[in-house]
Amino acid sequence: MKIRNVKFIICFACLLALSSCVAYAQTSERLLLNDTQSVILSFSSEIKYVDFGIGAIKGQRLSSPKMLSLQSVKPEFSESTISVVTSDGGYHQFSVSYARKLDRLVWQQSGHSFETDSIGFSTEKTTHFICDERISDIVVSSESVIAEYAEKIENIVKAKAVDMDFTEASMHLITQSGYIYTFIVKPEVSPQRLSVVLSSEAEITQSSQAIFKSNSVNDDQMRKFAEKLTKEKPSMNDIGVIDLKMAFAMSGIYSFNDLLAFKIDVVNMGKIDYVIDFIKGYIKDKPNSKAMAVQEEELTPVYTYFSKKTDSQVLSAGESETIVLFYTRFTIPHKRILHFEMFERNGGRHLSFPVSSKEILKAKAIY
Repeated sequence: MKIRNVKFIICFACLLALSSCVAYAQTSERLLLNDTQSVILSFSSEIKYVDFGIGAIKGQRLSSPKMLSLQSVKPEFSESTISVVTSDGGYHQFSVSYARKLDRLVWQQSGHSFETDSIGFSTEKTTHFICDERISDIVVSSESVIAEYAEKIENIVKAKAVDMDFTEASMHLITQSGYIYTFIVKPEVSPQRLSVVLSSEAEITQSSQAIFKSNSVNDDQMRKFAEKLTKEKPSMNDIGVIDLKMAFAMSGIYSFNDLLAFKIDVVNMGKIDYVIDFIKGYIKDKPNSKAMAVQEEELTPVYTYFSKKTDSQVLSAGESETIVLFYTRFTIPHKRILHFEMFERNGGRHLSFPVSSKEILKAKAIY
């Protein structure tokens, strides 16, 4: 064999080895985004790196390491790009622009298309979504719509409108196996669909079962812990908000086993009844963070305790309520912050306050 042929073979082998170690380029794709609906990107391999060209786009990594949700943070933005590198060495670039009407709400690398359904939500009635497998992520694009797991049940989601003044929003329910159910949500005074089956079957069969979360501490133990905590003196008094004749404040953070308990006090200082609709906890990037992607992660409590033990959660003038929210134990980096929000049913008195990572680390151990 001639020397030049040997050199050619060696060079060719080196190029093959090198190509297996570096990302390979993908064809740039066009992607439309807006501020009222979310778009889900689903890749064939785990996402290792994401870069957003501008801060007007927020992204959130989902439970599946292969998925990312995207949305604009304002009505208009300059055309930009999003770059993603996956664990198989793939380099994916998207040319992103703003559009009032999106051509798709899910992009999947495999090319598989998911159907989009339309549904109406109201403030008066709750709609339940029942799936035949665990739902790993709930992605809602509008603050006027709230969706969360039915108490400790991982395959049933309850959703409703917080107010009726919103444009068409989106909601994605993503299952443990990676299937994506997509809905266009519209305000509807009297929704016709209050139970939605997410299954390949025509209806939920008798063999269908609710899938419950497993915790080291059961409901009865958490209830007893909460009763004990409501009788303790506040361990903090500088976290909360007083506004609109309402007080909404954190009075203690506690840790035991694999759980964190947040004790929250609510006081109605006005003359109009306040009906608690939802209390929501979520982790978000700090406003001054230099991160290019604004990520928000909603937390789902494993147990919620109300000291008044009423279903209506009506706070009359001068009344107070102590609420204890239990979450699977977590910590957050200093560049992120925990927020709690309380929503009034059929009203506009929505209150919120932040909790820093340092305060969480000061959680008092209880036994």
